[in-house]
Amino acid sequence: MTGGNLAVVDPAEAFTTRLAGALADLGLRHAVISPGSRSTPIALAFASDPRITSHVVLDERSAGFFALGIAKRSGVPAALICTSGTATANYLPSVVEANHARVPLLVLTADRPPELRGVAAPQTIDQIDLYGSAVRMSHDAGVPDEAVAAGAPSLALRAWSAALDAPQGPVHLNFPFREPLATPTEPADPTMLRHRRGEVRLPPEDLIELGERLSGRRTLIVAGGHQRPGFAVASAMLSGEISVPVVADIQCRFPSASTITHGDLLASAGFFHEHEPEIIVRVGQIPTSRPIWSWLQKTGAEQITLDDAGWRDPLGTATTAYRADPAATFADLSGRVTPAPGSWLPMWREADHTVGLATEEVLGTEPFPNEPAIARAVWESTPAGTTIFAASSMPIRDLDSFSGSVRGEIGILSNRGANGIDGLLSAAAGASASDGRPVVVLAGDLSVLHDATALGIIAHLNLPVTIVAVNNDGGGIFHFLPQADHLEPDRFETLFGTPHGRSLVAIAEAFGVAAREVTDISDLQTALAAAKAPSLIEIRTDRFENVEIHKRLRAAAKRALQKY
Repeated sequence: MTGGNLAVVDPAEAFTTRLAGALADLGLRHAVISPGSRSTPIALAFASDPRITSHVVLDERSAGFFALGIAKRSGVPAALICTSGTATANYLPSVVEANHARVPLLVLTADRPPELRGVAAPQTIDQIDLYGSAVRMSHDAGVPDEAVAAGAPSLALRAWSAALDAPQGPVHLNFPFREPLATPTEPADPTMLRHRRGEVRLPPEDLIELGERLSGRRTLIVAGGHQRPGFAVASAMLSGEISVPVVADIQCRFPSASTITHGDLLASAGFFHEHEPEIIVRVGQIPTSRPIWSWLQKTGAEQITLDDAGWRDPLGTATTAYRADPAATFADLSGRVTPAPGSWLPMWREADHTVGLATEEVLGTEPFPNEPAIARAVWESTPAGTTIFAASSMPIRDLDSFSGSVRGEIGILSNRGANGIDGLLSAAAGASASDGRPVVVLAGDLSVLHDATALGIIAHLNLPVTIVAVNNDGGGIFHFLPQADHLEPDRFETLFGTPHGRSLVAIAEAFGVAAREVTDISDLQTALAAAKAPSLIEIRTDRFENVEIHKRLRAAAKRALQKY
């Protein structure tokens, strides 16, 4: 029997096998399944399709971020499958991150049939529109019958399109099943479905108008978050052609003579204020750097946003919004923009180089381990072809500020959609599982503790994930906030410092991950160069001293820029 013969198979089997087959036709290659009874028909169907790799992850919260990591790394939706009840609620943090980070995801939740809803049936909650506005589409499929089964390919194409249309994001499909749940499952007949996502481009008249607005004016490009493939090439071409500096987050920074690598330090030292552009092109979300986006709030320069969908201007300072794909727009602008007169880009490049030398000198005199030096060592020593997955607190900020030279041969990911620390290790594991490539995680101790169960997944699947865990015994980032100065030390430590006294080496080893503590930078560099198996490297630092080191680095940058 096959999923294409509806007359002799159970409707639930026909529906789920056709759905799995249709999604595989469209390009689905990974399904993340958490064990459960009510989800049996979906789990069997997706696990039976040879084109889909199934990953079994016990904890639904971790499973959600595992699927998120797959989708972030691959750019293709991954499927999440769980049983009914609170299992579905545990997906919410990863759904929220996928929503804000614009990551395509298919959330497939099993449910009880209508007659068991609202009558205190076990493992039953209200799952209709469970994720609210966080999803691009929410659909309750209804109890499978022949009509529902026949419509499975159409539903698959609709859900796939919704996840990949701009802005990309998560889709929720809810499936109520009646017992019996376990039936023989065979792959569905091919449906020959296709989906092609085009680029949103500016009309010719708007492109001409934008080119005229930029021509002859001191322009600065500011890019935040992750960008689609093609952004680096198009940005490098346009910025080089018109001699425009590009200040980009570490997640989307690219090798180019126009790329400014120390934008955060330049902004905090006042360089942006002293050398303001006439117009700013903002791409994607606001930058990781607080000094940069604080300057954006105060500058008198004209600000335009370039994005293919949605609204990402929390600063409220944009005066014009262009709705188009940034990479396509930059490519289309080639030859249409006249450079500004003078030495606009060379001045930025010289200041960037000067700040780099000043901070490198300070780092060379500071005792190791310290957190900026750890971030720089991770950046410089991670092998080519590896992905760095950075925690959303201090690690991504230290990489953004102190990584130095641009490396186009490695990728960098971070959960900067909703900016939470949760799910870091699970997402990194999913990123590695998506294509088998090594991942180096730069994490704080709280990020590791928050997602410690993911260590078991990494060990069980033998993923090439190396975790560099900076253990400053608590919440180091809070020391940079006003609370650190306004609260009594004991109150601050209780509510924000949150010392835990745990050994991350011991925790990793308990989950089957090889671990060790290092105190020497050469040991860290050696361990990173050989990063091919599950491992954790713990490095202990001091939260209080970390604040002082950052102050010394920023002071050195400011002194170096006095001549400008």
